[in-house]
Amino acid sequence: MAIDHRRQRGAGNPHRRAPSRHIGRTRVDPRPGFPTSSIDFYALSEELSADFDIFLLDFPGYGLSDKPSAPCVYSLFDDARLLVHAITDVWQLNDYTMLTHDRGDSIGLIALGMLTEADATVPTDLLITNGNLYLPLANLTDFQKAALDPATGRATAEAVTPEMLAAGMGMDTFMPRRRPNDPEIVALAQTFTRNDQVRVIPDTIQYLNERAEGETGWFEALAARPVNTTLVWGIHDNVSPVRVANHVWAQYLSGKPGRDRYWLLPTADHHLQCDAPHQMARIIRLTTAGTDLAVQTLDVIPEGAVTRSY
Repeated sequence: MAIDHRRQRGAGNPHRRAPSRHIGRTRVDPRPGFPTSSIDFYALSEELSADFDIFLLDFPGYGLSDKPSAPCVYSLFDDARLLVHAITDVWQLNDYTMLTHDRGDSIGLIALGMLTEADATVPTDLLITNGNLYLPLANLTDFQKAALDPATGRATAEAVTPEMLAAGMGMDTFMPRRRPNDPEIVALAQTFTRNDQVRVIPDTIQYLNERAEGETGWFEALAARPVNTTLVWGIHDNVSPVRVANHVWAQYLSGKPGRDRYWLLPTADHHLQCDAPHQMARIIRLTTAGTDLAVQTLDVIPEGAVTRSY
């Protein structure tokens, strides 16, 4: 998700349409996760649309985009190159915030390196949200493990319908839990149905192998860069538990160059942008405004986001 800062500063912005989807009037660049897509950011986009131009991509294999079968190889690096092309050539962003989630976290980190190497404009702020950023501390589900395994991946995908996949996610990765008739879950099932996404899950999930090989190097590179970095985590996430965020913060982000923060969302699970869109929007506004903050609970209410440390 990319947010263009010029609208915040009072300059008019022409609408620029992303290759897949554009919501709102200001630019934010969200990178969605596996196996979901830009639809995850609908509620958050509604919260931000009065202040930001918001740009979203559905990468190949996800959402509204094409989902080619093997021998097509899905790669984090190919998607990062697509993101760089969108930022530099299509959207032509010069002052923006990047918001990443799950699989999109890795894409954003790779793209940040590509932008730096190309001497292109990097985001003013990078917001990283729930994802298995450090796999040794993750809790992969049985479905993920079976889909990832070449010996069982195809059979696993054939046994699952879009509705089953969406319903399982609604009961495991949202807070409060969502039933199959919840609008969020219905929308997920519809995007999984489009171009038969479940069929290519054994191919798209191979990003976890790329992440296992590259995650340490990507964070070591980020730790040396001055880009302002904010980590935001829904604490109810059991697939990407908060211990992942604690490790990333302590090992790589705390004390790095730039203005760096760590927020915890007490009412959110893995899909924090769906579970707590108002709190996420508040964090984004405070981040992009460069507001100085003490350690606090937003709005001093039990469901308020908490700054863990700086």
